[in-house]
Amino acid sequence: MKLKKRFASLFLLALMAFIPVQAYASESVPTTPSGIPISEIENRTDQIMKKYIGTAIPGAAVSIVKDGKIVLSKGYGYSNIEKQTPMSTETTYMEAGSVSKLFTWTAVMQLVEQGKLDLNTDIRTYLPDGFLKPSFNKPITLKSLMSHTAGFEEHLEKLLVHDPADLRPLKEHIAPGNQPEQIYEPGTVIAYSNYGTNLAGYIIERVSGMPFETYIQKHIFEPLDMKHSYFTQRYDLIPEVIEHKATGYSKKDGNWVAKPNVFFNDVPAGALNITSEDMAHFMLAHLNMDHSLKYSLFNKNETLREMHEASYTHYPELPGNAHGFWERFAGDYRVIEHGGNTDSFSSLVSIVPDQNFGISILTNVENEMSGARSELIDLFVGGSHATPQADSTLKHSADVAGKYRSARAVSSGILKLIPVLSNAEEVVTANGNGGITLSIPSMNINVDYVETKPYFFERVTPGSTPYDYAGLNISRLFFLTNADGKVTQLSYGVIDDQLPISFLQTSIFSYILVGGCGIWFALGSIFGIIGWLRKLKDARKQKSTSRLPLPDSVTVIPLLGLLVIVNLIASSIQLISDPFQPMSNFNLNIIFFWVLGLAFVPAAYLAVRKCNVSKTTLLRKVYTATLILSFLAISIFLYSYNFYFLA
Repeated sequence: MKLKKRFASLFLLALMAFIPVQAYASESVPTTPSGIPISEIENRTDQIMKKYIGTAIPGAAVSIVKDGKIVLSKGYGYSNIEKQTPMSTETTYMEAGSVSKLFTWTAVMQLVEQGKLDLNTDIRTYLPDGFLKPSFNKPITLKSLMSHTAGFEEHLEKLLVHDPADLRPLKEHIAPGNQPEQIYEPGTVIAYSNYGTNLAGYIIERVSGMPFETYIQKHIFEPLDMKHSYFTQRYDLIPEVIEHKATGYSKKDGNWVAKPNVFFNDVPAGALNITSEDMAHFMLAHLNMDHSLKYSLFNKNETLREMHEASYTHYPELPGNAHGFWERFAGDYRVIEHGGNTDSFSSLVSIVPDQNFGISILTNVENEMSGARSELIDLFVGGSHATPQADSTLKHSADVAGKYRSARAVSSGILKLIPVLSNAEEVVTANGNGGITLSIPSMNINVDYVETKPYFFERVTPGSTPYDYAGLNISRLFFLTNADGKVTQLSYGVIDDQLPISFLQTSIFSYILVGGCGIWFALGSIFGIIGWLRKLKDARKQKSTSRLPLPDSVTVIPLLGLLVIVNLIASSIQLISDPFQPMSNFNLNIIFFWVLGLAFVPAAYLAVRKCNVSKTTLLRKVYTATLILSFLAISIFLYSYNFYFLA
């Protein structure tokens, strides 16, 4: 018995001695938020990048920071495939795309800290009189711009240009004549807006008294020792950038295709050229919560904390916006981040303030959606693998079913047609399990959700989707409703909301309408020409001395309609080839639509008049009526997509 007691005492002492040793050991070994030891970061990153470099990504630069230090800074693949130039985190410049916006919002917060800006004041206070022409009485604030809820339609014209001669100063680029329409009431709809960020950049210029690029250089780049970062339109005039900038690529038929350089008019929204090492300095500054580290962005700790706090969300359990950062829930942590895409580069910056952890991935490929970014976040921060449980008392699946389209859309120009051409629709259907299925045909996405709270749905389908690979987490959905209980918006909480559309607005209806009219016009043209040729033949046989018969109005109408369809197809191909081109390039197409429409009026009049003749058969009357109605239908379609309005 004494032996047993003695053994128990020794065991208890050993256990007591073991616990603090283990605690001390675990505290002394720094880890990523997910628990990966810092010493393993490089090897684990290598394993992931090895799967993608050369196949899905030509080159990448990865920087990871933890507890005030850069714990990984490594290049993978090539910055130039043809020259076999290795990717460098220290010297290789890449386009940050929309990650540039984080620098703009940081500058705004610096000026807020100084009392020169207020986040809740009408921004017209900071702009010249009459510079901004809103459509709603509710004021646009800097918070509205940060959360992309100012209500502006998408504005793509001259966002990117290939010729430096097409560049223009920021004030001119966003001047009243170039202002996109405000189509949503401020604070109601998330619709990602480069224009809104450009407005903020111009406000920075006016309040600080210096050009936007100069302000960023003096107040962000220099204090953070970012010697390889440039916020300028004419980066081609900086020898260092031209010598060391990565070549951007796209993939075509399994081969890498180098893309030409582009230039940015939307400077505050996306013109940053930067190295991965400099991006690490920016992350370190955003994680310096107590001014104990080398790099700082603000004079007060409270300002940085405020910037990282949620500033807009549709629903508490949805990710939202944090003064320009987008939220993400990864594992047990709240991540704030921003992604970016240009014509040939992709980027992502994600930080976990509570864990003093950050990771940035810069790649030289357009629209990178291979999964590398999401794998790195899942590995080092954490993935969302919990299976939510449905609330069986909630029955809103049928109420939310329907088709939706992004609120980030053009309303006032012919670019309104782009979502139709790309079949950019999201389809929600009630499934047999009491939940919903989200289908996105253009992305080959099919995901099931269950309702866990009223109109709030969580994903139950395991695995990742192309949206997740692109950096957009769609694990949670929320449907906003009006006073009548009708769904007004589908929201993931970030980037852009999805709005319900009717069948008449869908791509399938548009294709059926245009395709059907095109086939009918083609057949009508063939029948009409054959009939006219027969009349010519008969006239020649009779050796008539009168004038040869001309095509009648019923022959002219389908010919006019066919020309309309051909002009529409040509316009669409040109539009898709470069959505950033000046819309004035389409003025000749629009004038041609007008000419064809005006020519239709007398042709339709003569056709109707001829149908009133008693000898006209019922079949011919029906045929004539369908031709006229088809031309009117295609004309209404063109009008609804702004093809009768000169730019």
